[in-house]
Amino acid sequence: MHKISNFTGQARHGWEKMTPSIGFGMSRPHLPHEIAPTAVKRSYSGPTSMSPVPTAGSNAMNLSFNVPFASNLAGPSVDEVRYASPGAFARWTHPEDVAEGTPNYKLPVHTQNVDKLRRLCLQMSEGSGGRIQTNVTSSEPTMQQHLPGRPTKGLVTNVWIHGEEDVVQKLRARVLTETPISLRCATVDVEPGLIMPQPNAVRSEVLSHLDEVASQTKTDVFILSPRQVDVESASFNGKLDSNMENRLRIAIYGDLESSEHARTRVLIMIDQLLGRQVDVLRLELSLYPVVSGRAKRNIKLIESATNTAIYFPPMFPTIYGYTPPGARRPREEIIVTGEHQDGILQAKKRLAELVATAKPFVKDVGITASKIDNILLERLDKIRKIMEANGAFVLLPPLGTQNGVLRVQANDILTVERTVREIMSLAGQFYSASWWITHPDTSQRLPTPNDVRLMLSDVCINSGAEISFEKLNFHINGSDDSVKAAMMIIQGIPFVIKAQSTMRVKVELANEHKEFVSGKKNGKINKIMSQSNVQIVFDGFNEYNFYIDVRGTQYEATKNGLELVEQEMPASISFHVPDQYHKRIIGIGGQHIQRIMKKYSVFVKFSNAMDRGGIGKDDDDIKVDNVICRTPARNAQNLDLVKQEIMDMVEKVDAEFVSEHVVVDRLYHRELIARMPEIE
Repeated sequence: MHKISNFTGQARHGWEKMTPSIGFGMSRPHLPHEIAPTAVKRSYSGPTSMSPVPTAGSNAMNLSFNVPFASNLAGPSVDEVRYASPGAFARWTHPEDVAEGTPNYKLPVHTQNVDKLRRLCLQMSEGSGGRIQTNVTSSEPTMQQHLPGRPTKGLVTNVWIHGEEDVVQKLRARVLTETPISLRCATVDVEPGLIMPQPNAVRSEVLSHLDEVASQTKTDVFILSPRQVDVESASFNGKLDSNMENRLRIAIYGDLESSEHARTRVLIMIDQLLGRQVDVLRLELSLYPVVSGRAKRNIKLIESATNTAIYFPPMFPTIYGYTPPGARRPREEIIVTGEHQDGILQAKKRLAELVATAKPFVKDVGITASKIDNILLERLDKIRKIMEANGAFVLLPPLGTQNGVLRVQANDILTVERTVREIMSLAGQFYSASWWITHPDTSQRLPTPNDVRLMLSDVCINSGAEISFEKLNFHINGSDDSVKAAMMIIQGIPFVIKAQSTMRVKVELANEHKEFVSGKKNGKINKIMSQSNVQIVFDGFNEYNFYIDVRGTQYEATKNGLELVEQEMPASISFHVPDQYHKRIIGIGGQHIQRIMKKYSVFVKFSNAMDRGGIGKDDDDIKVDNVICRTPARNAQNLDLVKQEIMDMVEKVDAEFVSEHVVVDRLYHRELIARMPEIE
């Protein structure tokens, strides 16, 4: 175990030794009040007696949020289905008497999920003894043409809850964790001869195994006909492949974790059909990425050296909290398949050696609780890519827990720091806003409780943001586009139009960009404040990010001020240039790169292997982005021009990369990986 005290500098702040089993039993660090907004009574400067909603206590609030059902997920085409697990065909296809062109959200599986949600909310209301009121609304957005960035079609399901704040937040968590919000389809291609010895006759043992997989994981499994390829478009794009045309597809429908488990079981079934042996290894979940290495390099090397395949379980078990009734989910099981038992034993031995030599560091980081949920619901795939690229493990709190602490674990400090910074950059993609009505318009009727319910549901469905409303105050959380869309809708509400209001939008940005946005002596910010009549405050948050707080009393002024701030925020592009060409591009005394930077008003930074934390040749072989170009968003169109000019200065052998995708049968992947040095 590394001694953290041996390291100095900023990387030392906030570190602690790794414990064998990671959990959330640690004491929570002192963080700004924004991290746990539900623990703070929101301020209000207007008259409290004019609140239009019935009070369930001093902390009564209205909360409206969308339940992210995958209602646009289409089922398989009826003509393509060759096999369906019990009940799957009825759930994922329209009845015969349904008109052609019926939207996907009317599939039985989607309507059943909405009905289950309605029953759950009714149960919560009736079980509260009148302290809680709930309502479920499902409709299509009606204001897409006015709200850029919003979905153009599809059903949105919204839940409104009224009651005491702490109870409302608990019920929100219950709604999100007891409904299948992450439905998706995973596909495995398979050669017809492997599962169909005769045309249109699937092997009985394959059907029995797929039925068992569907039963144990509570997923819906289909065997589908080969894809229909448009020959003209495919040949024009250079993607026509006769082998892929003839391959059957095994489609697996289910929630995130269940579908991943089922897909792994199907891949293992294919290995067994090929005569490969199977063995199981148990390992703590937090060590998977650390053992795998950057870009799963260690696992690829073991697979190629031992002629085995190594299957890891899902990296985010229980993150959504939802488990289908009766589903079996073996966790912390690594499955190894190989042609011979000797190869499997060798692979297990090398995995054990990696575990023994791993000396992970761990760091806890504070983040706004609402943004944790946003990341889980909208950026979980990004987190997965960050973990895989860096060989780091990220422990996220479960959905809806209002826990503002995440934990990062990796083999060295630099990797942990890099991972944390990439995650914190994701947090900057989400805004929070508040709209206080300080002096209501006396000529307008204040909203009734029913008006509040309809109003909040309409704003949420059309914007995609989550909104709470109490004592004539709106509080909005969501992606940047959704928060701006919600404010646009709110400013058109009758009782808001002529009322005197104060509004605030909080934007999160990395500390390293503070001077970039503010300019010399705050010149950029002072200019924006004078032009748009808003107040802009830089508010510290944690060691990585700070808040840009845009405040105003008029919607148009606040909107313009926010747009001007966004135009000054950094836009960047990164790419790879071999290290040996950096000096040539920079020039003597930096004259070449200075000329490019001045020409395009773009800042360019180069990093070498040492800056990136590369330890040896193995790390250098992974082509990571080592050039970053940054400029204000208003000048973003010049980024591609800078990249092109830099690449023109690199020797043609390295600059003129041509990417071409070649489809290779999965059965040949291991052999190709083993012979990769020859291919290169």
